[in-house]
Amino acid sequence: MKIVFAQLKKDMRCQRGALILWVICLVLGALPYLAATALGHSMEKSLDMLNLSEGQRLAGAVSMVAIFITCVMAAMFGMFLLLPILVTQVVHEDPLMGTTAFWQTRPIPRSKMLLAKALFIGVLLLPLMLAMAKGGKIGDDQFWPAMAAWIAAVAALASITPGTGAWFGYGLAFLFGKQIFSGTINQIWNHYHGPSALFSDETLRPLIAVGSLLHFNASDFYHLCYLLGFAVVFIHQYLTLRTKRSLALFIAVLAAVGVLQMSAGPSPDNSNSVIRINSSSGQTP
Repeated sequence: MKIVFAQLKKDMRCQRGALILWVICLVLGALPYLAATALGHSMEKSLDMLNLSEGQRLAGAVSMVAIFITCVMAAMFGMFLLLPILVTQVVHEDPLMGTTAFWQTRPIPRSKMLLAKALFIGVLLLPLMLAMAKGGKIGDDQFWPAMAAWIAAVAALASITPGTGAWFGYGLAFLFGKQIFSGTINQIWNHYHGPSALFSDETLRPLIAVGSLLHFNASDFYHLCYLLGFAVVFIHQYLTLRTKRSLALFIAVLAAVGVLQMSAGPSPDNSNSVIRINSSSGQTP
């Protein structure tokens, strides 16, 4: 474990500037929630005691809205932009492609390097676990499966690319390729089967039971599939250094989950897929 923690310290030292900025963004993002929790309903009573004019109340409200928007923007910058950049940089710090990387000339086993990088990413994902504990959601979807799947995709793609330029190039190619592939599969499925589900109620019963326990819906389930698949790609690349095979696995994950999503079929109101995995639905429509 000494090697793992030494590598982790090295990574944190190399990324200390971005890490400090990330922490600042998280603190700013948490301020509105912490302030609302601490003050509660006492703020309204305090304002009444100050006998403020309507203009002063309006100025105070505008100021509070501006502060709230600033904090939300900082949190979004930290989670959706700075976090992927940190993950990409920490993986590219010790490249996995080629045979001349410095870490490969040192007595650092691949498994130790994998564990050190996973710990670093785990620290970055810790706020997501806290959000999960608080029941954070976006609409009807859980927040953490989508974000965790996104970060897993970023890390897996970084592990099979030599640098940031290649990461962007591969990422854009996969993004557009997935959209074209998913649209094609969707058209083929609807042409031959119509808006019907791939799975029967009996097949989905175990998933419905688990989803009812964890309060997952179909979107959360797909994100968890992406998370698991990209994690396998990440681990495989670190343990084997076989980039072509890892690239094939990455494409296979995109294709397999994409087919699963497209072949699930739309719900009657076209708002979600037929696969309903949440506590409010006991069976699929």
